[in-house]
Amino acid sequence: MTCFYCKGNMIDSTTTYVEDLGNCIVIIRNVPCSKCSQCGEVSYNGTVLRQIEHIIDNLKNSLTEVAIVNYKPSVA
Repeated sequence: MTCFYCKGNMIDSTTTYVEDLGNCIVIIRNVPCSKCSQCGEVSYNGTVLRQIEHIIDNLKNSLTEVAIVNYKPSVA
């Protein structure tokens, strides 16, 4: 697979995903991704994106300002 931006090689890796929900900042560590070895661009597959959405939905009404969680694949 090649990078959409620079055409470098995409390698399997992990990253930290951050989203600001307004009332809470969610930080998800160790998220599986494909990362460009040349420019560092990150992409996620559909399964990972669905799990990120699931984690964020569970934390939307959190009473904390910052939530730091470890990525865990959903069990189907």
